[in-house]
Amino acid sequence: MLTLLKAFLEKIDFLAIAEALRKRKNRRVSAALYVVLVQSYEIIELYRILLDELRAALQSHEYNDVAHRFYLNSSRIAHLLIRQSSNLEVMETLTGELLNELRVVDNKFVEAYRSIFPGKFGILFESRRLLDTGRLLLSDADIEGYPVNFHHESRALYFSGGNMSDDDRKQTASYIYGNGRKSAFEVSSADGDIFFEELKRYFRDDDPYGKLKAIEDLTEKYRTALLNNFDVVDLLGDIAKVRRHYGWAPESEERE
Repeated sequence: MLTLLKAFLEKIDFLAIAEALRKRKNRRVSAALYVVLVQSYEIIELYRILLDELRAALQSHEYNDVAHRFYLNSSRIAHLLIRQSSNLEVMETLTGELLNELRVVDNKFVEAYRSIFPGKFGILFESRRLLDTGRLLLSDADIEGYPVNFHHESRALYFSGGNMSDDDRKQTASYIYGNGRKSAFEVSSADGDIFFEELKRYFRDDDPYGKLKAIEDLTEKYRTALLNNFDVVDLLGDIAKVRRHYGWAPESEERE
């Protein structure tokens, strides 16, 4: 997911978007840009909490002589992952609304978005599905083949439920990750040593804190672009009109 977010912030040129929208003086769209920024900070904060708690569990396990004596509340981690799924859904809604406005300003913004998120049920949908089931994907190195990496392999930590049989794992992997992958390696927090070995590999080889820092830097550039192009009235004047969620039922009439 970190690679996914980094690609999102890199591909969408928010500086150019802010400059283009400032000239049109559309306060609702300006407010939407501000809400995207706030949502980015929410995602970053929650991801840092996840990483800190997983690292603390790994360290407590490594430095104790008694096997598997550590602290990790798997239910809490699963809850945080579900919250992150909701954050991603809000980000998708906000971006979709922006595209409708940007299409008439400059279609290059729309094309940039579609290049990394093709179709409504593309990468963001797959990410939310994994997060909703308490899975932290570790192998999102290849955006084109998401959720597998460039080795056609899926790797994930699973925090919902206990141990599964080998047959259950294969069936679940086929459903979650689909066909076309080379292999799916998924370990539960109840699996003991193998879970901690995978967690250790993740922090050692994938550098999640480094990726998170890169996302923070991109978000700060985005914040600077907003501050340089809009005043507080532009950013907050129509914030109540910014749509964050879609519903299945017909919308009720607005109250006067």
